[in-house]
Amino acid sequence: MFSFNIGSVPVLFSKFFSAADASTVLAAIPERAKRVVFIDTASTPHLADVIQALLERDLEVHVRDHHDAPTRSNPRQIEIADAADRVRQLIGGNAVISNRDANPACSSLIEVGQFAGEGTVIVADPDADGLTATMKALGIIYPELDADAAVLDGDRAGQTAEKLSPNAYLFVRAMSTLPAFDPDRPQVSEGAKAKLFGDFVDVVQGDAEAKSRLQKGVETYELGVHEAKNLAEAVVEVIPGLFFVDVTTAPRFDMGTLAAIMERRPGCKVTVQRKTMGPIAAKHGGIQISLAVARAHQAALNLQELLPAGFISSPESGIISNTPFLLHVSESVWRETVLPALKAKLAS
Repeated sequence: MFSFNIGSVPVLFSKFFSAADASTVLAAIPERAKRVVFIDTASTPHLADVIQALLERDLEVHVRDHHDAPTRSNPRQIEIADAADRVRQLIGGNAVISNRDANPACSSLIEVGQFAGEGTVIVADPDADGLTATMKALGIIYPELDADAAVLDGDRAGQTAEKLSPNAYLFVRAMSTLPAFDPDRPQVSEGAKAKLFGDFVDVVQGDAEAKSRLQKGVETYELGVHEAKNLAEAVVEVIPGLFFVDVTTAPRFDMGTLAAIMERRPGCKVTVQRKTMGPIAAKHGGIQISLAVARAHQAALNLQELLPAGFISSPESGIISNTPFLLHVSESVWRETVLPALKAKLAS
């Protein structure tokens, strides 16, 4: 978890993968708080437990999220929907929980300045969607915010200059230069991310010095683009439609550039990267396998259907998936479960 203030409002950025995450967030909420707003925080039993504890402290609680399952056709969708239902039962109409099909960005669930004011604490997902929705909730907006948020919460390949505002494109390039997460020193990457998020908030409010700091990161980004183009030469088509690359020994590279190049390969349906970064890598021998469905095939291919019935999404389980077109797994889950299922799926 990391945090900083936007104006007078404390904003905590955290996932809710574990009871430890829940405890950390609870401990960080100031005693003076009167209202806690959860933004872009996917419903989990741990989130529901935090909400229950806050209600017992007589705090007003709100949720604005878009991770509900639009259907309940498989065990994972049922698990997600059940968690969302529990949150709704706890706080009633204060829970506005939609799905990504209806609301690609969480900012579209929030009115400008809806949660501004003294006594408020916001808990948001530590990504660009969580940040932009929080900004809107506190009344900090710019004309393209909702459109930018939807792109920033999508696949890396789609985050281009043509689809983002100039400031958002500057932000996403600077994001690519953040230090990798180190579980032994989480404060390094989390501190850098907090600083970058704060700079983006200042940039959209016209702060020239903050913009200059983001622009300095562009030089590092350009080097990453160059490395990504070199890595693209090592991409292999494992089976028809499945393109794989091992980046475990690669220098720092721009993930968006590599993803876009892979997706442009003729016949590409799924891209796969084997890497040493990510929460699963920290828990499973230093390796994480990250999959993404090419945009042209996202309506037809659901990666969550490749997983065992009743799977748990968490770093410890070796599976993280909140959307059907993105999936992160451990190497053993990849080798024993996902790859065989993909081979059968793509062959059909």
